[in-house]
Amino acid sequence: MSEFIIKLPVRWGDMDAFNHVSNVVYLRYIEDCRGQWMQSVPSRWQQADTGPVVANININYRRPLYWPETLEVTLVPDPPGRSSIRLLHEIRSAEPDSSGEKTVYADASSTLVWIDKKTGEAVPLPGVIRELGAEG
Repeated sequence: MSEFIIKLPVRWGDMDAFNHVSNVVYLRYIEDCRGQWMQSVPSRWQQADTGPVVANININYRRPLYWPETLEVTLVPDPPGRSSIRLLHEIRSAEPDSSGEKTVYADASSTLVWIDKKTGEAVPLPGVIRELGAEG
């Protein structure tokens, strides 16, 4: 799968007492991207007795982010495991700077594990999710 991209505005309320975007807001940006990616998956996996849970998130904060700014938040799936898939993310400016580069504010990875909603036990990934990861 190619890179999945959403655009998000930095909101005034995203800033913390130091007048830069709070570190917890980066998690929301990644969550928004992951949610839109999952909604784009062409299947009915959402109605099943199994579903994804976030098992791990790792964020590397590269530089402070300030309001106003428009962001691109990206997602690229890694090759899947039996019951999990790792998603790679980047949070960057939507517009290039004077050198023609887009500023990278953070990069991250998140791991989703598919579970049985009743038992909480790990189960194999749905085929459609496995195929998207295999394309990455």
